[in-house]
Amino acid sequence: MRRAGLTVVVLVVVLSSGGVVAGVHPTDASSTGKIAVQTQQTADCSYPVEVTDATGETVTIDERPERIVAIAPSAAQTAWAVGAQDRVVGMPVGYTTAYLNGTENKTNVLNSELQPVTETVVDLEPDIVLAGNVNFNDSIQSLRDADLTVVKFDSASSLADVIAKTRLTGQLVGNCEQAAQTNAEMNETIEQVRAEASGGDDPSVYYAMGGGYTAGPDTFVGDVVETAGGENIATAADIRTYGEINLEVVAAENPDWIVTTSPSRVRWGEVLNSTTAVQEDQIVTLNGNYMSQPGPRITRPLQRLSAVFNPDNSSEATATPETPTNPNDTEETTDSSDTGSGFGPGFGVVGALLALAMAGLASRQR
Repeated sequence: MRRAGLTVVVLVVVLSSGGVVAGVHPTDASSTGKIAVQTQQTADCSYPVEVTDATGETVTIDERPERIVAIAPSAAQTAWAVGAQDRVVGMPVGYTTAYLNGTENKTNVLNSELQPVTETVVDLEPDIVLAGNVNFNDSIQSLRDADLTVVKFDSASSLADVIAKTRLTGQLVGNCEQAAQTNAEMNETIEQVRAEASGGDDPSVYYAMGGGYTAGPDTFVGDVVETAGGENIATAADIRTYGEINLEVVAAENPDWIVTTSPSRVRWGEVLNSTTAVQEDQIVTLNGNYMSQPGPRITRPLQRLSAVFNPDNSSEATATPETPTNPNDTEETTDSSDTGSGFGPGFGVVGALLALAMAGLASRQR
């Protein structure tokens, strides 16, 4: 990504959310290694479990953890999905997790910089801390320096990665059966959507993020778009992960659909307003929590998009797209049960962008 574009997205995030953004080191922006499970993937969740996580640290869990802290929304979502919510004692508490039942009884572990408060996490005496790629390595090291067991999940680049993360979470917390059931349901939904898309029209799609950014095919968001039957125009711009797309490319590709989680942060203007998507009111607003967090609920926007892209084939065809009559005047909603916010803390998508952006700014300052 170009450094100028990085500055833009940071300004959008800070000014829009009113939050304080922490600086990060370049190594925090992404992790190169996938989590490797050294023990056999057994259904009985035998211990000890040894993993090499996204920081390169080899972590051993000797027994089933009774006290769990999740320091990323997606980690909390996955803990709920595998049935471990009763053992979660700390997590991000707010609109990014408000859709999970019982969060009001949990301790919030994030500070104003959207990173874990070491003292708060330590006081909760967790047996394991589940971290996401949005959590900075410095924060994770602080927790490890306090003698806590921390496993950081790598960024997800596909639906398969989300499934793998769910399976591993189940193994780490001792809920393998529930994780397997959740994954079976996810796989069933994915295969159903693939079947629906196989007879579809393959409409062109622009996934619009704030600051002119989009998600390419090598992201779990891009995988959702393509699995649902859409042709991602990011490919035409040679964007593989997350990047700023030139409006000339958008104009040339003339997308049939615009998909977003936050219409108020899309750069509406002459170019977008002239596209088929806007001219024919084909704009879909998805739940930002579900679409941006690499967790099991990612299948909900997947089904939604399949219903939109493949109305004649989809079992969810009764769903109707949330289409703003005037996208330039659309107000953002903060109701997580509706669309959520595309720039909330802890999102896999935005966390990755924000970390990359801050890393770029930090390198300029050095």
